[in-house]
This record gives sequence, C-alpha cells and structure tokens, in this order.
Amino acid sequence: MVEKVAERHIGIEIQRIITQELGNFGVSIFREQCDELGIKTESIKISDLVLLSQRMIRVLRPIVGDEKAQKVGKDIQKLKLLIELNELAKAGTDSLRERKELEAYSRLGYICYTSGDWNDAVKYYHKVLRSGEQLGARDKMAEALRYIGHVYKRQSAWNDALENFRRGLALSERLRNPAGIADAHRGMGYVYWRRGEYGKAKNHFETALEKAKESGDKSMIGVTYIEFGLVYSDIGELDTAIEHYIESTTYLEETRDYHELSRAHNNLGDTYLQTEEWDNAIKQFELCKKVAEKINHKSMMGWSFFNTAEALAKLGKLDESIKKCEQAMEILEELDDVIGLCATNRNLGLAYRLKGEWDKSEDYFIRAEKVLGDLVSPFSRAHIHMEWGELYKDMGDKKKSKNHLMKAVEIFKTLGAEKYYQRTENILKEI
Repeated sequence: MVEKVAERHIGIEIQRIITQELGNFGVSIFREQCDELGIKTESIKISDLVLLSQRMIRVLRPIVGDEKAQKVGKDIQKLKLLIELNELAKAGTDSLRERKELEAYSRLGYICYTSGDWNDAVKYYHKVLRSGEQLGARDKMAEALRYIGHVYKRQSAWNDALENFRRGLALSERLRNPAGIADAHRGMGYVYWRRGEYGKAKNHFETALEKAKESGDKSMIGVTYIEFGLVYSDIGELDTAIEHYIESTTYLEETRDYHELSRAHNNLGDTYLQTEEWDNAIKQFELCKKVAEKINHKSMMGWSFFNTAEALAKLGKLDESIKKCEQAMEILEELDDVIGLCATNRNLGLAYRLKGEWDKSEDYFIRAEKVLGDLVSPFSRAHIHMEWGELYKDMGDKKKSKNHLMKAVEIFKTLGAEKYYQRTENILKEI
C-alpha cells in the first residue's frame, strides 16, 4: 500500500485494494455498498472509512471467507490511518502530534499483524519503538515488542521471537501489567512447545495462566488453556490435555471468540484421536466446523476436514476419508497453510495405505515431507515417519520400515512424547 494518499483519491485507492484481493467482482460489491450507504465513490471522505470497512467485512465474509473479508476491511482501515499520518506530518512538531503519530503507528502495526501482513507489522512496530523511546511510552513499547515476537512466532523464527518476547516481558514487568506479562509468557511457551522443549513451555504457560487470570482477560485465559493443552497432548498426558481444552471452551464461549473456540474443539478432537475414541473425535471436529462456519473461518474448516479424515480412516471409511482430505486440500492450498497441508498429505497417505494402494500412499508421504520442508516442527516430522514406516511394514520392506520408524522414535523420545514413542516402538517390535 502507498504511504501517502490524498483524500480525493480515496475511492481509487480502495478499488485498487479490492481488485488486488478479489478482482473485479469485489469492486462491484464495493460500489453496491457505497450506493446503499449513500456514498459517492469519487468523493469518499476519511470519516466514511470506518463504516465502509465494517460493511465490507460483513458483506464479504459469507462470500469469500473470514480471512479475505478481514483483509479487505483492514486494508481500508490502514488506508485511513495512512491518510491521517500524512495530515499529521503537515502539522509541525509538538508533543501532541507525536503522541497521535505513536498511536497511529501502533494501530497500524496491530492491523497489519491481524491481517497477516507480517513485514509491514514489524515495520510499523519498529516506528512505535523509536517514537516510544523518545516519548517515554513504555506501555506502547512493551506491546510493540510482544507483537513483533508474535510475528516472528508465526514465521517460525523462534530465536527472534524469544528475544522480542523477553524484552517485552521485561518492560511489562516494570509496568506491572499482568495482561502484558501473560501475553509474553504465552508467546514464549508456544515457541518452546513448537521446539519440543516441553519443560520450558509448561513453566511459561503456568505463569501465563496465572497472570491472565489476574488480569481478568477471559479470552486470553481461554487461549492459554488451549496452548497449555498442546503441551500435555504432545507428552501423552491426555486426560490433562482434555481438561485444559474443555476449560478453554468455557471462557471462549462466554467471550464469543469463535476463532479460538473452533481451535479448542479441533484440539479436543485431536486428543480423542490419540486415545482412539474415533466417534468422540469426529463429534469435536464437527463442532469445530460448526463454530468456524459462524464467521466463515476457512482455516479451521480445513483443519476439521483433514482431522475428521484421520478418524474416518481408522474406522475403515476410506473413501469418505479421502473425500474429506480433498476438501481440506482445496481450502488449505489457497491459504498456504504448511502444517495443515502436511497433515492432509499424511492422512491421504494413511487412507491409501489402508486401501492397499501403496504407490499412492508412498507418494503422499513424500509430498507431506516436501511440504514441511525445513520448517522446525519436529512432532509433525516424526508423525510422517511413523505412518510412512507403517506403510513399508505392510509392504514387507523391513529395511525402509525400520529406517522411518527409528527416525520417528528418536524424535518422539527427544520430545518426551511418550504415547507416540511407545506406539512407534510397538510397531518396530512387530517387524
């Protein structure tokens, strides 16, 4: 997006944004909404942009999904802030103007973060850090550092994420801000979970949960319970994981946080997969999909499909399983969801193995590993090798089977994922 936009060019710039995201049909919808609101597209005012943003999100969500609808709406909000910053730059230098600039850059950073514009989010939050240093705005600096950490977390840049979370934590502690402290610990807990350092992850999530409750932020409490549950799930303490996921739904239903509530049901279903309660798993994935559909949250809809596919495969409903994977693939390829696509290919490999179509099965396990690439996600990688090893066991290729299963055993043992470690060891004993 351009940094400077004159007010008279607002309509042109909005249409450029929408064309880039949705093509000409999106522009047609935009013009229809302007007509209904009594706004002329050639003379849109800055004061119209908040209403237009909200209207476009609401109208587009059922058509293109929550992710794209939010992207369009938030790009309109970004445009508003950039125009306001342009006007502030003409107003001379004084402390009030500098405070307004700081607030605008902070809001820009947040909008970019929530719409997935990672590089812009980091750029604007660094402006917050520079301005905050000059103005002594430690609260804004702490927030900026935590969100930069969350950006790097999303990009799997674990060391950069930890550095920023630690700096954000230090400032939040000086400010005695329990919500900020909780957020920083939650971010670090997530990084350590992804790296398979479960002891450190548990310590950070325990503190995050304590501080989130102190802050009274029910949505953060719910999210922290979800992410804490992930640790217990991986290390095989499944009853505790289930307790955490169920607890999270209590808070998230109350706050109507449908993004995270759908995630909680998905994770609960995934835990039932591990306990081999296939019907309970499918029920939770259906709830995940139902909640996600409230806001057309396509990512979680995709996850519900490929996870349901795994349960169906275990129940011997192989054609249904493959169909669910195909539905997941269609959604997740559009979103470029690496972990989701990896799991979908892995579950296709599982379904075709159980069908006895070994060539297809092998091809999908190869694809799963290729999709994962160099991403540091040891649990996902071990899961691929475990299922792949079972394929070669069925084919009678003991050497290849042992090779993949040993890779899985080594990773699961390092991670402390006891249930998966034992399951893989049992498969090895059968060879």
